[in-house]
Amino acid sequence: MSPEMLSLIGILLGLAIFIGGMFKGYHILLCTIVASAVTLLLSGVDFWTGMSENYLVGFSGTYQSYFLLFFFSALFAKLLGDTGAAQSIAYKMVRLVKKFPGKEKVAAVLCVAAIQAILTLGGVSLFVVTYTVVAIGYEMFKELKVPWKLFVCSSIGSATFTAGMFPGTPQLTNLIPMEYLGTEATAAPVLSILCCIFSLALSIGWVIFIVGQCEKNHEEFMPSGTEISKVMENATVERMAELPLWKCIMPSIVLFVILNGFKPGTVMSLLYTCIFTFVWFMIFPDTRALLNIKTATVGAVSNCSQSIIALASAGAFGNVVKAVPGFEYILNSLDMLPNNPYLKVILAVNLVAGFCGSSSNGLRLSLGLLGDRFLSYGIPAPALHRLCSISALGLDSLPHSSAVANNYAVQRITYKEAYINNFMFSVVFNILTAIFAAVLIHFGLSF
Repeated sequence: MSPEMLSLIGILLGLAIFIGGMFKGYHILLCTIVASAVTLLLSGVDFWTGMSENYLVGFSGTYQSYFLLFFFSALFAKLLGDTGAAQSIAYKMVRLVKKFPGKEKVAAVLCVAAIQAILTLGGVSLFVVTYTVVAIGYEMFKELKVPWKLFVCSSIGSATFTAGMFPGTPQLTNLIPMEYLGTEATAAPVLSILCCIFSLALSIGWVIFIVGQCEKNHEEFMPSGTEISKVMENATVERMAELPLWKCIMPSIVLFVILNGFKPGTVMSLLYTCIFTFVWFMIFPDTRALLNIKTATVGAVSNCSQSIIALASAGAFGNVVKAVPGFEYILNSLDMLPNNPYLKVILAVNLVAGFCGSSSNGLRLSLGLLGDRFLSYGIPAPALHRLCSISALGLDSLPHSSAVANNYAVQRITYKEAYINNFMFSVVFNILTAIFAAVLIHFGLSF
């Protein structure tokens, strides 16, 4: 057996260990270390060399790149929670969803997804958006007795149509193809909108089904809400006085304006917004007494620590995978895929994104390697842009995905409880949408 094939077996076995360990409830750090060790061993790479030069470099690089982003995101969410702004928004949303008698729980899940969609379309990173929404979702799900494990369904608003389907979305998965295909962010707008509608129809149908299953089994907020309650209980021991909506949403409006109007970058936008939020709520007597920057920062560090470690661990394993011969073998074997040009694009982008555990990294690698060849298939560049962006959103969301690991760490949900929902939204439905896009392009809809 060739060294490349043996290394490929190591990658697959490492992935199996990673995924199996997460479902069994082991900490992601341990899972990635064991998975990396197996991958390195079967790839013929010295354990210490691989761990020090690949795993630790990937871990520290990810930690360094995202720590400030996560900290200021967590601080922003903590300030909204401590002042009662998140609770107040939740109270108003509860009243809204109660206008749909018999469908309150479905409306609650979709309402949180809609907030995530608005934020991600506004430029808030997919890694960050859950920090802002989790406090609002916690209050609403608890009030309506929605099983907390269904909060992962909010990924409809961050990991599906807003990530790479919607024309002009500022997320990386939509922007990267521009570098390789010479297209614009609004590439193939009609095709894009139809794919968004298709994706949303599948997602909403699944929400209706899964909420119905939970109601049939008489499931409520607990027990899946146990761990998130421990995180939130300090800020939500008792029901706070409800604040006017304009007062609660002003910090989010400021974040949107700074991020998209002045464009100082996500980290600086969050820093400025945290400063504004503190000053904003200090102005009002009913929230001034609730603010304590010391406890807020301590809480933010505590809340973001688990998330950044989860993200860095997944990133470290991905760095190990990309460094072993088996990954090069995968890239070089993409030409062996079926001859159908649409199927070739979908499979190639999905496979690379799957092994990377990242839509953006997978898209960069696959387009860098095969971008010119994709263009030679005769698919119009705007349609190819959209097909590649959607395809990158499939296998990237397997359990070893750093984005999935981050969300579960923030939301305090286990893979065993909730991953089926992520699998349906982010893997199955996104792949089906890519196939839907291919069919439309084949019949001439490429604009």
